[in-house]
Formats: sequence, structure tokens, C-alpha cells
Amino acid sequence: MKYRIVKYIGLAGVLLLGGCSDWLDVDPKSQIKQEALFESEAGFRDALTGIYTVMARTEMYGGNETMGFLDMVGQVYTDVSINYEDALKYDYESTKVEECIDAIWRGNYNAIANCNHILANVDEKRGVFSSGVYETVKAEAMALRGFLHFDVLRGFAPSYLRGANVAAIPYVEEVTNKPIAQLTVAEVIDKVIDDVEAARKLIKEVDPIGPSFDSYTEKGYETEDYIQGDGFWLYRKSHLNYYGMTALLARVYLYKGDKTKALECAKEVIDGEKFTLLEESQLGDGNTWGSLCSENEYISSLYVYDMEEGRSDVYFGEESTVQCHISDTRRASVFGTPGVDIDWRNQNTFFLKTGEAKTYIGKYRGVNRIPLLKLSEMYLIAAEASGDKGYLQTLRDHRGYVNYPLEENCDLAAEIEAEYRKEFMAEGQLFYYYKRLDYNTLPDMGVVMTGNYVFPMPDDEMEFGDIK
Repeated sequence: MKYRIVKYIGLAGVLLLGGCSDWLDVDPKSQIKQEALFESEAGFRDALTGIYTVMARTEMYGGNETMGFLDMVGQVYTDVSINYEDALKYDYESTKVEECIDAIWRGNYNAIANCNHILANVDEKRGVFSSGVYETVKAEAMALRGFLHFDVLRGFAPSYLRGANVAAIPYVEEVTNKPIAQLTVAEVIDKVIDDVEAARKLIKEVDPIGPSFDSYTEKGYETEDYIQGDGFWLYRKSHLNYYGMTALLARVYLYKGDKTKALECAKEVIDGEKFTLLEESQLGDGNTWGSLCSENEYISSLYVYDMEEGRSDVYFGEESTVQCHISDTRRASVFGTPGVDIDWRNQNTFFLKTGEAKTYIGKYRGVNRIPLLKLSEMYLIAAEASGDKGYLQTLRDHRGYVNYPLEENCDLAAEIEAEYRKEFMAEGQLFYYYKRLDYNTLPDMGVVMTGNYVFPMPDDEMEFGDIK
């Protein structure tokens, strides 16, 4: 089967940058403004920044693919507003749910198209770049292309465990007006790995947050190199940096079932010591859980300037549009005993608004980043891939369980599941965790998941080619 995805190809990545309203009329057939954009290093940097801006939209990782739709179908929430109730029932044909699913498909391929625009021009224009910028721009565009395809695959195709050789999605590597043929699940996974491995190799020696630099901090830069180029080298945690690429590979390899490579990548992130798990001494003193995690544990994240108004207040609260709510009963089930009383996440990531009766998730209050990859996931991947409960115990120690060690003969898989449920609320990862392991039913739910793990592709994507 071939899919018509070229309708999303354009320079949409630069649309939301300040002062760029004149880009709204960019058409894929018009090359004039594209050529002007890619005449300078600043243009490439802006185009790259634009991709992250597109990804942070509510239709994508700023909502649907994190705290919104994906956590609805992952049954994180007990109830949502009436407009989104069909998502909890896996009614993928209802109007509001179909809109969410279609927006994920279109948004991801739109961002992929912008990655390809950069990659189509970057080698030819290598001479316009200052030291390290060419490698970084190209590497991030390649790695983002892999990241975005991987999430389309996880949503719109069977899991690797369920159907590695089943026809899946197109993997788009060029700017083209021709329909793109489907690849199998396994073929897409291999393409993702090829892109991200190549990107990681390219950026390794130049990324300030990579292994070639002894230390990195997002505050108090001492080296002028970091603030050259309009701050391009600042805030590497808000980009898919070297360790973000490595963490992504750990996630992809585990999805594929390659535990050896998954462990290798997860350990590299952990052992790199560029990120640290929270300490109890950091809690309090006005620090929010979200701000502490973003400063210490986020490996790669998206910057959202209006996080509270534009995201948290939209999804969480009785007056919010979406009203994603977890009941006290569900919350008690997730955190268990003694977690309800001692787990730092239970104590610090929920809030009750004045005058309201329900408690909502508050991890995005007072922060400006949404996590894409976190250090805690690397510990969970390392524990699963190695069978060593020490990784899991380390994470638990940094979540309040230092006096509650795992039993010697504990059910490691069950303990890992418990941590995923506590750790990734409102982050869009639980649904994919259950799908990867082919859960027949989800915890606290009696719904049989057969058929519910694969989102339907937009109707207008199936107009061309032989439908199989």
C-alpha cells in the first residue's frame, strides 16, 4: 500500500517563530522562500527550532501525545469531560476521538517533512555553518525524523511483538510529491535505528551535553562558546541532544526486543552522569516537582511558554476544557501501600484548586517543559533489560522508598509495571508500555485490548494504493 503524505510537506516548522507570519503562504511547490531560509546558518537554526515548536502544539506532544489523548487510551484517567469520554471507550470513529488521532498522524508527518527539508539542504550549504553547528543541525533533524516516525509506528501499527512483519507506515526520507509505500513494523524500526545511530555519531564530539564535555549546566555558563550564535548552544535539554538520542535508542531497542542494546544505551545515559535523580533534600522550599524534574531528570524536553494556561489549565481542573481526572480510588490503587503515604510523586504531583472538589495532576504547574525522555525511564529500561532489580531499587530510593527495599525474590516485571504507572502519568508513555508487552487488559480495567492498540489511519490517507 502507498500513502499520500506529501500534502503535509512544507516549512510549517518556521510558522510559529516570532515575526514569521509571512511564511503562512508557503506552498510545497514554491521553493523561493525555502531557498532564502537555507542561505544562512541562522535560517537552518530557525527551521530546526520551528520543528520543536510544531511538536509542542496541543495537537501533538503539547497535549494529544502526552497528557491528553494517549493517556486517555492508556486508562490513566478515571473520567474526562463529556467530549472526550469516547476515548476511554476506544471509540475511534467518534468525531472528537477521530480528530485527535488524525491530528497526531498529520502533525507528526508535518514535522517529519520539515526535518526532510533541512536534510535536503544542509550538506549543500555546509559552508555557511560555524564550528559544530552543521553537525548538530543535521543530527537533530535526522534523530527527530526517527523519533517522530517511531511514535507514528507505535500508534498506527501493531507492536513489534505482535506483528514485526506486518505492513505498517511509510518512512519518509525525502521531500517528494510521490506516494510513499508502507514498510513493515520491523523495517520501520530498523530505519529509526539507522537514523538515530547516524545522528548520535555525528553529534557526539560537538554537543555540549555529550560525552566529550566534562560538565554541563543550564545555568551559570562560564564559556562564551555556549552563548554564541544567538544562544544556539543554550538549553540543550530542550533539544534532542546526544543523550536524548541515546535514550531514544534504548526505548526503540527495548520495543524491538533487543535487550542487550537497550541496556547498553540506557547504561550509557545513566553512567554519563549528566542527569541526576532527585534527592529528598531538594523537595520543599517552594520548588515544584515539575521544575525539579525538568532541571535534573529530563534528558530531552519541549519548551512551552504558556504551559500552565495553555496546557495544565486546559487538561486539569473542574473548569478545564478536558477535565482529565484520577479518582482517589484509582490513585490509591496506583500508589498502593505504603506508597500513598510515602511516595514523593503522590505527595507532590497532584493539586486541589480552591473551591473544587476533585484532585488533579499538577506536574505541569509552574514549569515550562514537557518531557520527551527522562532519566527514570533509563533505570526502568535497564532493570527490565538486565533483570537486575538494583536499577529499580535505585529509582525507588529516589521516590521515597529508601526504607522499603524490594524483596529478594520479588516479581520484577510487576514491580516495573507499578513504577511505570506512578512515574509517567500525563506523559503519554503508559499506553505504549502496555502495547509493547501486549497486555490483554489494562490494570484496573476489564476492557479487552484486542484491536484497540492500533489507531485507524486518516481516511484520506487510504485513497491511493491497494488496501490490504
